[in-house]
Amino acid sequence: MSTATDHQHRGGFINRQAVGLTRHIVLIVICLLVICPIVYMFIASFKTIQDFFEHPYGLPTVWEWQNYIRAWEEANVAVTFTNSVIVTGLSVLFSTVLATLASYGLSQPGKPLNATLFMVFVGGLLVPVQLIVLPLFILMRQLNLFGTLFSIIMPYSALGLPLAVLVLVPFFSALPSELGDAARIDGANEWQVFWHIMIPLVRPALATVVILNGVWMWNDFFIPLVIATKPAIHTLPVGIVSFFGVYSTEWGLVFASVSISSLPLIVAYVLLTRQFVAGLSAGALKG
Repeated sequence: MSTATDHQHRGGFINRQAVGLTRHIVLIVICLLVICPIVYMFIASFKTIQDFFEHPYGLPTVWEWQNYIRAWEEANVAVTFTNSVIVTGLSVLFSTVLATLASYGLSQPGKPLNATLFMVFVGGLLVPVQLIVLPLFILMRQLNLFGTLFSIIMPYSALGLPLAVLVLVPFFSALPSELGDAARIDGANEWQVFWHIMIPLVRPALATVVILNGVWMWNDFFIPLVIATKPAIHTLPVGIVSFFGVYSTEWGLVFASVSISSLPLIVAYVLLTRQFVAGLSAGALKG
């Protein structure tokens, strides 16, 4: 009996080891699939056009550091980078603040319209941007916002609401109502309950919303291409396209611009990664 039990324990241990090894191999492969394009992008940013044809996957024969200087000056990256920072920062701020206020209200129990309003907000995820671009163009013209960064900020702020509400409402709904009731008994008003009690508890969800909305707003090409009618308000994705020519393309400058563009996202993710993972894990458990 003891021999059979030992064999069972040994078989279970081997199975757990095999599952763990397989899991680690899968994670390593996924990490390589993510990291390799980033490494290639960085190396390619130092190549000349000749290097791209002679050594497309190898190291550059001469490290062309001037690509970054040329990208900064010739593609007007100094202006487009600043525009992207302003547009993304304000759009994420506006959409997150509005979505947080709306989500707190929609999470309150005993209000029959909350479920309907929640579905209206989330339904915005089903509407493609291409479908609303013409009404958006007409609206921005009627508001006399063409030629300003607010012609991009306002659409982004509105388009960021559905995803933010979808993430935040379950978090607010899962918070114990007794916390707010106890604070109200102690004399706190509704704003103090919201700001001092509820907001700190949903901080991981807020980090998730900031990263998810910030990434697509920073990388979006379609809305700035259509709405930004002046080069002075172009964002980075639109500015990078200027390196693509009909007969030749300055690939080194393209990858240098993309490297500059991706740097803020990498830094933001590194700084917020713990909150981001906590938000996703908590959201999965709540679901």
